[in-house]
This record gives sequence, structure tokens and C-alpha cells, in this order.
Amino acid sequence: MISPRVALLATGRSTFVQSAGLAANANARSLLEGIGARIEGPYDLVEFAAQVPSDFPSSGADLHILLCATFADASVALAAFGESRIPVVLWALRDPAPTGERLYINSLCGANLAAHALVRDGVEVRLLYGNPDEAATGEWLRRALAGELGPAAGSFPARGESADPSRVKAALSQLRGAVIGVVGDAPTGFTTCEYEPGWLQSTLGIGTRTMSLDAAFERISAVPAQVREAEVAAAAVRSPSLRSLPEVQVDRFGAVATALREWTQEGGLAGLALRCWPEFPLQYGVCPCSALGRLASTGVATACEADVNGAATMLLMRALDPAQGLTYLADVVRVDETAGTATFWHCGLAPVELAADPESATQDLHCNRGIGVAGNFPLRPGRVTIARISRSRDGYRLLLGGGEALAGPNRFKGNSLDVHIDGDASTFVRALVERGFEHHTVLAWADLRPDLRAAATSLGIELVEP
Repeated sequence: MISPRVALLATGRSTFVQSAGLAANANARSLLEGIGARIEGPYDLVEFAAQVPSDFPSSGADLHILLCATFADASVALAAFGESRIPVVLWALRDPAPTGERLYINSLCGANLAAHALVRDGVEVRLLYGNPDEAATGEWLRRALAGELGPAAGSFPARGESADPSRVKAALSQLRGAVIGVVGDAPTGFTTCEYEPGWLQSTLGIGTRTMSLDAAFERISAVPAQVREAEVAAAAVRSPSLRSLPEVQVDRFGAVATALREWTQEGGLAGLALRCWPEFPLQYGVCPCSALGRLASTGVATACEADVNGAATMLLMRALDPAQGLTYLADVVRVDETAGTATFWHCGLAPVELAADPESATQDLHCNRGIGVAGNFPLRPGRVTIARISRSRDGYRLLLGGGEALAGPNRFKGNSLDVHIDGDASTFVRALVERGFEHHTVLAWADLRPDLRAAATSLGIELVEP
């Protein structure tokens, strides 16, 4: 009997815990070999697209697997499997980080990011979520090696009633004339953050105004010392922990927060999408997460990684229910199938008002970069709506979900929240990945699902409600 051939490539980024990724790669290979697979591909973790061998994958492999041993941007997935004519298995691992620590590998988010790029380019994907030592993981792979992958996640129509169309159309009309400021381009390999300004303008009535990173740094550097200190002093009233961080980085936080707020006020901007890395930490020596949180507290929809459609989703949700308050842009980084929960997280741009306990909301060093300033506190419990305006291969669509956000500790350093998903959490996340949705979703602390169903109809875009 001929053993099935597996083209396996494992991703690994140096800003995460490489030892955890290396161990996961070794264990994954042992599992595959133990169930009879012949593995082809580099043994080492691959961090960048240029490291993907030119002859990978070889023709004739029975199964293509991208093991997200740690997070990596989607350029690696595209270089490895962008021309695959068979489905690509995106193998995401449970993060081994203890509660309260930084994400060690951020594997599920990496799979989500890779899926968007591959599906956009016409490659089918399947999500495998689980560690090599789990019986269900081994069984899933045995079936896959036998040719039993099964179909990808399909269509998910509306799960409930829609709001009054006339009222929703009136709410949508409030978006017309809104402008999102865009600072810098989407980071390399973040196809999820690319946008079409023409579609935003013609469909939602939202305009964009751009500023280069160089121009942003000039504005930041020009903020006078006394103005920086005034900004820091005002922020420290709400978050005294700010004063415990390195003085130079806190000073830069004050400059960034001031410059971004002044730019949004000058242009009357309703939202801001900022390329927050790598230039901010590497060139300027600060992470802008908490500066974005300060700006969000004033009512500006703030999105990191220059995610314009994410900011537009935030504005859409606010237009449908202005009373519901602030929203938050997050990655899905964990699933607990038994509890029926998904963990939503980002590295620290939440406004203090969204904290479970605003009085104890801590400002800290960034989880990966080790410099300031980023929020480090759990988000508040309550009913939430999950949504995302999505640009797909076939046009635009709206991802929609809901659930109950649970009280609990900050699961991962930054801002996190466990949500008991309506329906089935695994189904929701599988649809997120296999349908090629973006890695950012937006949380609103209100039930906006009837309004968003009607909005999708009014806008003429597909509704996907797992």
C-alpha cells in the first residue's frame, strides 16, 4: 500500500514564542508519520514568504497542510499554496499561554488571515483546530488522508427577524458624508485590511482621507512638550498605571494621542484606520494601541492595522443604534467547544469605557513588542453583536453573529473577552475561516442583529449568519 503524501509547511514568527511553535511542528509531524503519511516540505518554521522553497509543494501530493505553528502574515500562505488546486488544510493549534500571559503562538488568527487570502484567490480551505495529542485531531487527519475532507462551510441565511426596512434605511442615510482617516497602507500580507474607496463611497456614502506614515510622524514629532504632558496627565487621571511605564514611551504616547486627535478634529473624521506596526514600534519606539483607545473614547471609530472596512463596520453599527455606545475591533483567537465560547482579543486598543472595571483598567507594555503603551484589561460582559463588512472574491457581504459576553479574567495580555456564541461556536469559527472572512470582527454591546439583517438587504450584500 502506497503511503499518502502530505505537503506540510509550518509558519513561525519571531515575535511569538518560537519554542512553542517548534514543539508543535515536531508533534504534528510525529502524528502524521504515525498515521502513515509521507511528509514533504521544509522542517524549519517559515517566517516570511521568501523562505518558502521554490519547488514547494511538489506535484502529486495528496494533502496540502499549512500548520500555523505561530501566527504569520498571509504572504507565506500565498507563496506556499496560492496556486493549489486541491483544498488546503489550515491547521490551527490551541494556544498554550497561561491565563493572563501574552498569546504564545496566536495560531487561530494566523489561520484566519491565511484563509482570507487563499479563498480570495480561489483556493478552497478547511480548518482543523486542535493539538496533535488530541484524539479528535488524529481522527480528522486519518479521514483527510483517506480523501474524506468533506465540504467547506456553506451558506448561512438569516437566523431571525429583520428590523423595519424604512427605519434602517433612514439610519443608513446618516452614514453619508462620514469620512474615515487612513494612515499608511495595510501591513504586508494583510489582505484582510485592503479596501475599495469607491465601494465605500457609492454603497455606504463613506469617504476616506489618507495620510502617509512619514506625514504622521512629522505631526507627532511637532507636538510641543507641554502639550504631550497635558495629554499624559489627562490620561493618567483615568489610568494611573500609565505613570509606571517608561517615561520616554509615555511621552511618545502623549504625542501620538494628541496628533491623531488633532488630525481627526481638523478633518471632521468619524473613523481612523492606522497602520500601527511595524513602523511605530521599530522607527518611533512606541506602540499606538492606547493612543487609539484614547481617541475611541471621544467617539471616533478606531481600527488598527489600517483596517478601513473594520472601521466602516463600526460606523455602520453605531448608525443603526447610536445609543449602544462604543464598539471594539478584535481577532478570534480561541475556541472552547465544550463551553460553546470563542475568545475575542486584540493587543490593547480598547477604550477604558469598555473595561469590565474601568477603575482598574491597566495600561501596560505591548504584549509582543515589550514597549508601551497598550491596554491590558478584560472587556465588559453583556449581550454582544458580532459583525463584519467583508470584501470577498464575489463581492461584498456581511458576517453576523451574536452571543453573551462572559465575566472573567483577562485571558490573554491585551484586551480579551470570552463570548458564548449563539448556536455553535465551532460552526461560527469554521464559517469565519472556511468562507474566507477577514480576521477582524467588530463587537457591539447591544443586540443589533435585526437591524443588520435589514441593512444587508438594503445594501444589496450577502448576509452570512452562522
